[in-house]
Amino acid sequence: MARSPGAGLRTLRGGFRHLALGDVGSTNVEAFECARAGDPGGLWVTAERQLAGRGRRGRPWVSEKGNLYATALLIDPCPAERLAELPLVAAVAVHRAIRAAAGPALGREVAIKWPNDTLVRGRKASGILLETNRLDGGALAVAIGYGINCAHYPAVSETPATSLLQEGVSIFPEQILDLLAEALSDTLAVWDGGRGFGEIRAAWMAAVHGVGRPIRVRLVDRELNGVFAALDEQGRLVLDLGDGTRMTISAGDVFFPATATETPVTTGGTL
Repeated sequence: MARSPGAGLRTLRGGFRHLALGDVGSTNVEAFECARAGDPGGLWVTAERQLAGRGRRGRPWVSEKGNLYATALLIDPCPAERLAELPLVAAVAVHRAIRAAAGPALGREVAIKWPNDTLVRGRKASGILLETNRLDGGALAVAIGYGINCAHYPAVSETPATSLLQEGVSIFPEQILDLLAEALSDTLAVWDGGRGFGEIRAAWMAAVHGVGRPIRVRLVDRELNGVFAALDEQGRLVLDLGDGTRMTISAGDVFFPATATETPVTTGGTL
């Protein structure tokens, strides 16, 4: 049965309504259920735990109680050709929220990893899974799913991870949600359906980790080595292959070679 949040929900910073749930399969799935039931968007759906959390390419996501599992539901947020910009908008928002939670000293150690993971001291503290669903009648529902490691993180994974608590920041999921809700509302307003993408791109570039460094990019069918040269006007990674050619990449997993002071990290932009 489709879920309809109805009226009387708590309003978060930035004006979005908030539907708080207990254990669910996936907050993205719940958000789409709300959309199919007629919700107009501008809704956050949160859960205490996700029992069937998913990442990019169907990867499972462990969802322990104490972290933030939240999805922002948007309806027809932009022209179709601008949808590829939304992951960067979402990434700038969570970067700002985590920096605000971290405070000035630790905030300097918070960075974005292409396309939309957030790192604290080089380790993944949050990820994003952005999905779309065409509704009856033709409207496009967009679910921006966030996972923020407030208290827990996977001890063993391909992606070296951390939590805010591990980094000395004690914060409850509802507190980081307020910061994130305000930040996403602000970045969506700046982005303005794509008209302000230049400002979003500049903010993303100011926070990004690894431009100019050697990287390995894992695609669906192969891996490439090169240098993270830039971000193009559509938010795609520009990879310098070292032979005079460059390749633009829309999606993939990025690895940075380890140095004496840094552990390799990987994207995913996932929940």
